[in-house]
Amino acid sequence: MSALMTPRRAKRGRRTPRPAGASGQSALFGAGSAPAATAVATPVVEPTPAASAHRHGPTLDDLVAGAWEGLLAGAPADCLVCGAPMAPRHSAGAGIVGGRCDGCSASIS
Repeated sequence: MSALMTPRRAKRGRRTPRPAGASGQSALFGAGSAPAATAVATPVVEPTPAASAHRHGPTLDDLVAGAWEGLLAGAPADCLVCGAPMAPRHSAGAGIVGGRCDGCSASIS
């Protein structure tokens, strides 16, 4: 059915404007006003140092890149998990495609 064959919706009647401040709905909890807000104690939050202040060594990116460089050179690299030597893993035709740890059997590929 195309848009040209669909009947038009009947227009709704215009609403009458309400006076300012009148919602036209009864109060949910009675006719009284809302209770006055009470003072709430806010917890004291001490400023924390920036995240970069906590770093004291190489990043994860540096560690992974270093392991890959060692493996691609054909040399064993240190495992990122346990620190044991990680031997390069060869494929049939593509050369070195990753490494496997001798200690914890973690792999990188």
